[in-house]
This record gives sequence, C-alpha cells and structure tokens, in this order.
Amino acid sequence: MRAMDWLKDPAAAVQQLINLNISLSFERDLHKLLEMIVTTARNLTGAEYGRIYVLDSTKRVLCLEVIQHQDCAPTDPVLGDVPLRVDGVPNTRHVCAYSAFSGRLINIADVYGYAGFDFADVYRCDRQHRARTRSLITVPLRSCEESTNGVLQLANRRDPETGKITGFDSTMEGIIRAFASQAAVAIDNVKLLDQKRRLIEVLDNANRDLREENEALRKRVTVGLEHPSIIGESPAMRRLFDLIAKIADSDVTVLIRGETGTGKELIARTIHQNSRRRTREIVTQNCAAVPEGLLESELFGYRKGAFTGAATDKKGLFEQAHGGTLFLDEIGDLSIELQAKLLRVLQEGEIRPLGAVETRRVNVRVLAATHQDLETLVANGGFREDLYYRLMVFPIEVPPLRERAEDMPALIDAFIRRYSKRYDRRISGVAPESLRLLLGHDYPGNVRELQNQVERAVLLAEPGGPLLPEHFPLLSKARIGDGSPTLIVDDQLGPLGGGLKDTVRRFEARLIEEHLRANNWNQTRTAELLGVPRRTLVEKIGKYHIERPAGE
Repeated sequence: MRAMDWLKDPAAAVQQLINLNISLSFERDLHKLLEMIVTTARNLTGAEYGRIYVLDSTKRVLCLEVIQHQDCAPTDPVLGDVPLRVDGVPNTRHVCAYSAFSGRLINIADVYGYAGFDFADVYRCDRQHRARTRSLITVPLRSCEESTNGVLQLANRRDPETGKITGFDSTMEGIIRAFASQAAVAIDNVKLLDQKRRLIEVLDNANRDLREENEALRKRVTVGLEHPSIIGESPAMRRLFDLIAKIADSDVTVLIRGETGTGKELIARTIHQNSRRRTREIVTQNCAAVPEGLLESELFGYRKGAFTGAATDKKGLFEQAHGGTLFLDEIGDLSIELQAKLLRVLQEGEIRPLGAVETRRVNVRVLAATHQDLETLVANGGFREDLYYRLMVFPIEVPPLRERAEDMPALIDAFIRRYSKRYDRRISGVAPESLRLLLGHDYPGNVRELQNQVERAVLLAEPGGPLLPEHFPLLSKARIGDGSPTLIVDDQLGPLGGGLKDTVRRFEARLIEEHLRANNWNQTRTAELLGVPRRTLVEKIGKYHIERPAGE
C-alpha cells in the first residue's frame, strides 16, 4: 500500500499494519528484522532515506545498525553511533539521543532551517553524498514496558502524487508511532529469543562438561575394573587402584616399584589404557634385556651412517611412542650416560638420534618400573640423583603377593580357567592338599610364580581330574610361621562341589582359627606369623565369625 492510500482507506491501513506486524513477528534474525523495519517504514511513509539505531547492552550508546541512504553504510565515518551522555551529562544536542531520553517523536520540516539540535553529522553526510536532507522525523522504539530500545529515523518524504519532498504531516506521525510500537515489540522478542538461545547453549555446554566430568570420574573410580587382567579386591589392591585413578588421565611421570613378578608392566598398561593417550600406542622396553651399546639406538634411534651397519634412518622408541606412552622396565639397569639422556627427555621433551645434529621434540608420557632399591643406587653413585627425583614425581608401590593373600583364590581360579582353555583341558577343581601347598607357599616370584605353578599343574593333570599335590612338584608342604611350631591343618574341608572360592574360604577360616588357637588368641602375634596386617586379620575374623571358645 502506498503512502497516499493510507489517507484514502483507513480500514485498509489498519489491516495493513496488522499484516506488517505478523511479518515482523516471524523474523528471528535481528539484523534482517532491522532492515525489514526500515524498508517497511519507508514504504509506508514514502521516505527517501531511513536509519535505525539500537541501544547497546550497556544502555549508554545508540548503535547505528541500518542505513538506507544511497551508498552510505553503517560503518561510514560520517554517520555513526550516538552516545547518550557527553561529559557525564545527557546528550540533548543530538536529536536521536534526545528522542531516546524523552520518548518523544521529533518531526522537523526543514533540517537546515532548524536550530534546536546539532545536525553536523547530517550536514557532512549530505555533502559527502551530494544530497540534501529536508524533512526529518525521529521516533523512539518503545515496547509495551515503556522502555526505549532504539530510535527510527526517516528523512525526505516524497508526495506520491507530485514526487516532491514534503513534510511528515500529523496523519503520518500517527502511522509512524503505531508502526514504531510494533517494531519495538518485534525487536524485544528477537532479543529475548536470542538470549534464550544463548542461555540454552550455555546450559548445554555446562551439561556436556558435567557429563564429561562425570564420565571421567566414573572411569577414574572404576580404573581397576577396566583392565580385565588385573585381579584383586584386597585392601592393598584397592589402595593401588585408587592411586592409579588419581593420575591415569594426567601426563605425570610415574615410577612403578615392586618385587619381581608383581605385575608392574600390567599396572603400566592399565594407567595408559585409562588415560587420554589410550587411543595411541604404548611402547615397552626392558632396559635390562638389551646390551648397553644397543639400548641407546633403540631408545633414541639413529641416522644413516651413524655407525657401521646403519644403512638407513631408524626411529627410536621415543619417536615411535610420540603422542602415546613409553614404559621403561628395569630402569635401574640404565647406564649413567643413558640416564643423562633420559633426564633431558623428561625435562625438555627433546631427543637427539645417534648421528643427528638437530634435536627433535617428542610428546611422550614416560612410565618407569624397577624392582631395585634406587635409594641405595643413588647413595652408591649407580643412579643419578636428579633423575631419581624426576622419576619420583609419583611413585606407585605394587604389593607383593604375600601382602594380598585374600586375592589368591581369585587368582588361582582365573589361572585355571585361562590355561584350561588355552590347552583344551578340563579341570574339575583343586584338591584340599593342593590348596594347602598353594596357600602355604611364600612366593618370592609373586603372581608370576603362582601363575607358572598353576600352568604347569594344568598340563600335568589328568583330563577331567583335579589338581593334585604331585602336579606341583616345586612346592613343599605348607609350613606357616617363621621359627614357630608347624601347624597341620586337617583335610576336613567338606566336599569340593562348592567351587574353588568356597573351598579356599573354608580353608582360610580353618587356618586362621588354628593359628589363633596356637597363639593363645593373640591377634597381633597371629597377624605377624600369617604375614598380614592386624586390621586385615580382624576383618577376616569378623567375616568368618570366628570366636574364641569359652574356657580357652
């Protein structure tokens, strides 16, 4: 509908305003909405030029967002943002600022003949674009809450009949007021929807971070359960799992200490598999298994011609493990020279292959293990003190089997199932005498020794039969204690049909009771002779409901 048509058909004008309001309400992009508002306002009034300013988030500046004025753009230095205050006082000299402050519509018939406001920016714009602004109307964009969120400005209304520039009469003022109110509501709605969208994004991001944090926490809590090869529910192993959970997802250097056969490499793999590096490779190297002359080239690699036989370049284990983990077993066997090079990698993250003149950066997490007493090696000059302290950032002690006797039934059961499947042999169980041998041995070789004993027994056993004492030729009869009288536990353990765990529990309860009786029910002495902490003994006494008979 053209501007003149508003005057001829007021009913159609109202309907047109309603239609325009509906169109505005469907736009969700703020800049597109502002462009639509200026275009629509010019079409309604016949204005030659149009501008729209929007109040910024600080409510201190009217930001020029849209200009429809020949070739002038919102970034044009001639026209720009309008501060609401100048030198701390309201900016009443600028017509847009005054309209925003007062909430009034300002209608000026001839800008060049009006002295009430400072139109310097309008004059400069006219000179630059060889134009002339005459009639000018400025209306605040006020929503139903009576708060101003911007200003709409139209200039040079042309009469639709004559094409001449004329002023904005009172009828046009009414049309512009009505339209500005609808435009302000549409702007508020888009801003609210944008704020809602941003809040939803923030909440989604927060929820995602929370889910990731919970997942990481769950993985840390269950780190010991995520590696099926680790078997253990004893207090000593639970403490070990707790330590692994604390450092698995970091890049801290870890020194894994423990006796031979305790499973130090298995612990290293568990740390790697529960870390952020688990998608990359874990590379292992036993430092005692390679001659000193070859170990350096294995770790750091070499360049072609570095020595006789070096026909091509070769990557070392540090480069191979880039982005992942390098596990150095028996690190106490490194020579002093290699210890210095390892220290440089840990401190600087750089390696120098043999025969190379340049260094290379590597991103590798180092896990090390040893069964040696590094403190003694440091005191004797066999291990660098600075490397010792660099490795001891986070030491982990793997308990020997004698300190986790509670795990033996599960370990025995797991090894029987593993080797029965591997060698295709059906084993019916373990004879009580065999359990006595297995549980009574002190296992200087720890879990590895127990594993080897069970593997050998499975191979020696008759198909479908149990594991008998003769299938453990390297084990002597169980003798409990050090210098104390030998305790013979009778074979009244009941039928074997209850399974290995039940049989072991009955054996363990009977063994503890006999020891308590032999030591006049002294729990401290009994714990010492059994080689377990007193707290563990007390827990088992309660678990098996062992009570001292009246009269003893």
